[in-house]
Amino acid sequence: MKKILLLMSVAFMSTLLNAQVICYVEAPSANEGNYDFTYAEGATWGVADLTNPANSVQGTMVMVDDGTAADSLGCDVSPAGAYTGNVAVLYRGSCEFGLKAKNAQDAGAIACIIINNLGGAPVAMGAGAEGINVTIPVVMITNTAGALLKAEIEAGTSTVFIGSKNGLYGDDLGIRPDEILRAETFGIIQDLAQDASEFSVKVGAWVRNYGTNDQNNVSLNCTITGGSSTYNETSTPITILAGDSVFIPLPDYSEPSYMNDYYDMVYTINMTPTDESTFDNMQVSDFMIQDSLHSHSRLDATDGSPVSTTNQFTAEDTRTCVYFRDPNASRMAINGMTVSAGTSQNPTPTSLDGEFIEVFAFKWLNNFTDVTDYGDSTIANLQEIGRGDYLYISDQQSEDIFIPFNNQVQLEDDQRYLFCLDVLAGVYPGYDTDVDYTENYINTSNQTGAYAQPVNVIKINNDAQYYFIGYGLDQSLAASINMFDAAQLGIMEKPMKEIVAYPNPATEFINVPLNEVYGDVTVTITDMNGKIVSTQNVSMNSNVLTVDVTTIATGMYAFNVIHGDESDVFTVAVTRR
Repeated sequence: MKKILLLMSVAFMSTLLNAQVICYVEAPSANEGNYDFTYAEGATWGVADLTNPANSVQGTMVMVDDGTAADSLGCDVSPAGAYTGNVAVLYRGSCEFGLKAKNAQDAGAIACIIINNLGGAPVAMGAGAEGINVTIPVVMITNTAGALLKAEIEAGTSTVFIGSKNGLYGDDLGIRPDEILRAETFGIIQDLAQDASEFSVKVGAWVRNYGTNDQNNVSLNCTITGGSSTYNETSTPITILAGDSVFIPLPDYSEPSYMNDYYDMVYTINMTPTDESTFDNMQVSDFMIQDSLHSHSRLDATDGSPVSTTNQFTAEDTRTCVYFRDPNASRMAINGMTVSAGTSQNPTPTSLDGEFIEVFAFKWLNNFTDVTDYGDSTIANLQEIGRGDYLYISDQQSEDIFIPFNNQVQLEDDQRYLFCLDVLAGVYPGYDTDVDYTENYINTSNQTGAYAQPVNVIKINNDAQYYFIGYGLDQSLAASINMFDAAQLGIMEKPMKEIVAYPNPATEFINVPLNEVYGDVTVTITDMNGKIVSTQNVSMNSNVLTVDVTTIATGMYAFNVIHGDESDVFTVAVTRR
């Protein structure tokens, strides 16, 4: 079974700096694998340096119970010896990180894991007043990881390794998920990948020798299975000195033609003697070829929906975008995006009901070659070619929402595009943290990656800059861009946006979310017998049209909103109190 890799990071540089320190849930856990984390460090903490393997710890995870109503927060003193020899696990909230860790340490814990109470990546932890007295490792994991592991932690059946394994074993090789090549995107459209001249995958990975012994018989294997693929390549054996690393290239993958399928791409290390720590001897870099979905995030193998592992915390209005360019893009047209979002569920759940999100399609008109000649400080020259919006009228946490663009647009060959999701502060876009594009983007030996093109791009608030790295190259917006054969333009019916008016039933006013601010509109209200009961001229000042229904009797009515040469029709129930 493929190992579950839940590696995430707040930013690209923090990934590189902290990669040698790991938080790894060990077999036989069904959730075995590395987990995204931050850890306590710095002069205000008394903890030892976790980059030194001598300070690593390994132990069974146990939930904190300090005997209070908020027992899992660990803000109160636990009984002496309650966690002796174990790793204490508790939740963020109510008191300082340092106090939580000190209480766990005083009860015998060898380390402390704090589960974040907000969506998104873990945060840096301030020491507070007690942090200087904490000597055990203190790490924070995501709320998603905490939910995944909670049952087995409570059962006391899972062990975790926290620290660095550099020099911890004699014979120990590994591959990191940020140091493998993969397809340029996860979701690949077959009409743009018809043969080897249109689609191929660069193959290779860094292999690191973490052990104290030189290794003289190391090879890298990669297999790709899916469609009619027969790729199975192994490198010539090489020597990797203790503490060193080597990038091992393999032949590019290509086929004369490609079938729609899910393609399993697996890297594996071969070595003699036997590796003493095997959890990082394999990495996966799958991709999927299908008819209509472009994505950097994973797509579900069954229904093609974007896979989200977390909701990315954002305290500001944010635009997060998926990049696209293809030399044969004119074969395709676009008609919408599928995205998801959530809100904070800890410590008090909040709802998506009433929240508003928008999607945009832009031509990216700046002229540049790759990341080497386009800096983050360059103002993006964007031309809007499509937009759509969605108003939540229920709490659809992390549910996939298809939002059609207000028009269908044929794409252009070799034109750069950004497809973006805009959210307001407090709404967290869905992100997939299981696909890492770091090696594609920037090769650590020569500073130029295999593709060296943007991946996920973000803009914060009204900042004019669009940042290439986004929230990190190991985090992709869980979104798919819906494309279709450009020959169907004018034939394929534009996907209709479902008009969801609220409240429904209405008593005084009805709110109608529309694609745009149309200015002056005419609203005709008709009863179920076809009789016009009201005609109103309404001026729109936002994307939401508000209609007065105080003079209308209880019953079901058809609303026809006329703006220019177009109209939207929907049904609303009116009730009188």
